[in-house]
Order: sequence, then C-alpha cells, then structure tokens
Amino acid sequence: MNIFKNCYTFKKVKFPVSVIIILWFCSNLLHAQILGFEAQKILEQSISIQKSGMLVLGSWATFNILSGVAGTVRYKEEKKYFFQMNAAWNTINLGIAAFGLFGAMNTDLSLNSTQIFSELNRFDRILLINAGLDLGYIGTGIYLWKRGLKQTSSRLTGYGKSIVLQGGFLFLFDSILYLIHHPQTNKIAISGTEIAFQPTGFSIFF
Repeated sequence: MNIFKNCYTFKKVKFPVSVIIILWFCSNLLHAQILGFEAQKILEQSISIQKSGMLVLGSWATFNILSGVAGTVRYKEEKKYFFQMNAAWNTINLGIAAFGLFGAMNTDLSLNSTQIFSELNRFDRILLINAGLDLGYIGTGIYLWKRGLKQTSSRLTGYGKSIVLQGGFLFLFDSILYLIHHPQTNKIAISGTEIAFQPTGFSIFF
C-alpha cells in the first residue's frame, strides 16, 4: 500500500507570478475568441430562424389577402365579412413580415457577445408579448362573434370569426417561433463561461 501511495503523491510546484499572469491573460484571450466565434454562429442561426418565421407569416398573409379579396367579391352576408376581415387583417401582417425580414437581413454581424445576447433576448420578449396580445385578439373575436349572434348581425359575426382565426394562428406562430428561437438565446448564456488560472490551479466561472 505504501508503494502505491508514493506513486500517487505529487510535489507542489510553485509557478512564478509572471507565468501565472501570462497563463491568465492567454486563457481569457482564448476564451474571448472562442466565445466571440460561438456568438457569431448563434447570431447567424437566430437570423435564419427569424427569416424563416417572417416568410411563413408573409405566406399566410398573402394567402389570406388573395382569398379574402376573392371571398369578399364572391360571397354575401357573414362569409363576405369573414373574408373581408381576413384580407384587411393580413395587410398589416404582410407589412410586419416585410419589415421583420428586412430587419433580419440587415442585422449587424459585427456585434459583440453581450450585444448579441441583448438582441436575441429582445426578440424573445417581443414574441412573448405578441403571444399575450394574440390571446386578447381571440377574446375580442369571441366577444364580437357572440354579440353578432345575439344581435343577428352578419357583419359582427363574420368579423368575430375572422379575428378568432387570425388571433389563433398568430398565437401558434409566436409560440412556436419562441420555442424554436429561445434555445439560441440560452446558448449565448451557456457559452459565457470563463476560465481563470490561479496560484493553486484554475477555476471555471459561469
């Protein structure tokens, strides 16, 4: 037992202060380079997700505008107002999609890690806020729908059904996009690991 004990006994080696400082500087420099590279990759993934999301929203909006115009001309009463609201509502959605796509395509790729985390986190918050608003749209649509039935108003009933449909789609859209995008934001936080050399060894900070 003494033989094995001696084999696993290590002598403490004291490093000069200059060596420790150099190791600390190099480790932090290397960490900054690695983190910067990872952050850029995550930013590119975020931009790709945002572009895909805006294309989906734009496609939905375009379909509803075309079908909405056709339905408004073809149908009467409740169906007419249903398609009319679909077209009007998605005119705004198409503008939002175009603006979002333009913003994603013109994202500054020279941002540092902190700025990238801030931008990704901001996008996540916008999606969550939008999801909350979407529930409000659904509630408003249900109110108009019921009021239309009570007052025998084809306009209110048609508008109400349309708003419920549009609010429901937007809620699913914002929720799914958040679930897909939020892990990218988490990657930035997880990759923010610091390694620091100390006289007694090295430590890892998160």
